[in-house]
Amino acid sequence: MDVLELMYRIGLIGLLGICLGAWGLPAGVELSFFKVTAEGNDLVVSWEALREEGVQRYELRRRTPFSKGQYVLVAQLQAQGAGRMYRYVDRQVYKQTADEVAYQLWAVYVDGSAQQLAEQAINYTPTAVRRTWGSIKAMFQR
Repeated sequence: MDVLELMYRIGLIGLLGICLGAWGLPAGVELSFFKVTAEGNDLVVSWEALREEGVQRYELRRRTPFSKGQYVLVAQLQAQGAGRMYRYVDRQVYKQTADEVAYQLWAVYVDGSAQQLAEQAINYTPTAVRRTWGSIKAMFQR
């Protein structure tokens, strides 16, 4: 094998490696955490991605007893890159009295495909409802 043929083979192997690297690696997300917490009358959904490859945006969907068991899209957040913390404050839940609120996190990839990443539910009663119930009870106490 002469030098020219060797360089040709090395070049083909390098080109093949570049192509497989660009198209062969699957897009994906690896979450560090996903959590839902109550802060006053709001619910806060937060997460962090350790790995975020090929993600265009995240979609956050919510289910309450009023949504008839269906998840409804409540937010879309553009991908910011791995290691960034995402936070969404849901200020619409306080208007509803719900026993349980559940959230799903979806990744939408640049190729248009989508993948569910996480789901978490929280038992939640809005603070205003608790105060009202407490006020009603207080009226009947002596």
